[in-house]
Amino acid sequence: MPKSSARVAIVLVNWNGWVDSVECIDSVLACGYPDLHIYLVDNDSSDQSVEHIIAWCEKPLRSPGSRDFTGVGRYSDAGVPVRYRLLEDPKDVLPVAPADCRLTIIRSGGNLGFAGGNNVGIRVAGLAHYDYFWLLNTDTVIHADALGRLVERARQDPSIGIVGSTLLYYAQPTLVQAMGGATLDTARMVMKHIGVNLPLGDVPQNPMEIEANMAYVVGASMLVSRQFIEEVGYMQEDYFLYFEEIDWAVRSKGKYRMGYAPRSLVYHKEGASSAKTVSWFSMRLLYRNRLKFVGRFFPDRVSATVRHLVWEMCWLLLTGRFIYAKAIASALRDRHQLVASGSVHPL
Repeated sequence: MPKSSARVAIVLVNWNGWVDSVECIDSVLACGYPDLHIYLVDNDSSDQSVEHIIAWCEKPLRSPGSRDFTGVGRYSDAGVPVRYRLLEDPKDVLPVAPADCRLTIIRSGGNLGFAGGNNVGIRVAGLAHYDYFWLLNTDTVIHADALGRLVERARQDPSIGIVGSTLLYYAQPTLVQAMGGATLDTARMVMKHIGVNLPLGDVPQNPMEIEANMAYVVGASMLVSRQFIEEVGYMQEDYFLYFEEIDWAVRSKGKYRMGYAPRSLVYHKEGASSAKTVSWFSMRLLYRNRLKFVGRFFPDRVSATVRHLVWEMCWLLLTGRFIYAKAIASALRDRHQLVASGSVHPL
């Protein structure tokens, strides 16, 4: 990258997943981007994540069981300690980190969810200090060019507010999980990742082909401009998990569009950062938040969404996936409350 490279704050949200987090940090610190700082927000982990991450910084070691990928570096190979800062209270104000400090660890004080954790990281970093904020899942490792390619695409078009990466399955690195983002079927209010299970070699290199169909950028890798956050606002926290990304995109409609950097490669363990939650809790949020989102932005599609959820619940029952069906039943039972809770959008 040129000396005039944009300043980037990388925000990671950790919850009882320090093993994944240190592998992610290991790849980020090795990427070679000249002007970045990592803000890791710990969402009140109970597994001593902060202490484990600090121990890793003092003596970086390759994570057991980590995979090798072409173009993915490992900072730990150099055996050099990572200079870090620890912020015990996210309300405190920190000075700008010195050049040799690469990581700020923040105790959020509670489990604030995906949006809440990311918002803490952005606020601590400070909008005045960075051009872009890369919200990156902790269950990822990145290609050395991943961040540079995101910044390159963002700078090509100021109308782009958020840029997504080519997400690849960590366990199957030649297969695509998503090309930047996802589509939205407004008839059924169902989202689908673009390019899912496509071979990496078939990914089109013209980003505009994909961007034309993107409803939102998948949250595992989102490069967000400072101007986007200043104008649109922070992520909406009342979802806790799921639908925050599409909420952000819909709120920006008419102001910004979504972008895609095909050569920004991010290997994603697909769900590892949320798999530690009780599956009933996760599924319940998924379906309840769908109704909240529809009530908030597409009130005329609530009835159609309910009909589709009933159909989906019946199909899940027939195929023996009872916990998913139970989660839908819970959402349908509370649908009036959920729709009402989303009807007035607090910016």
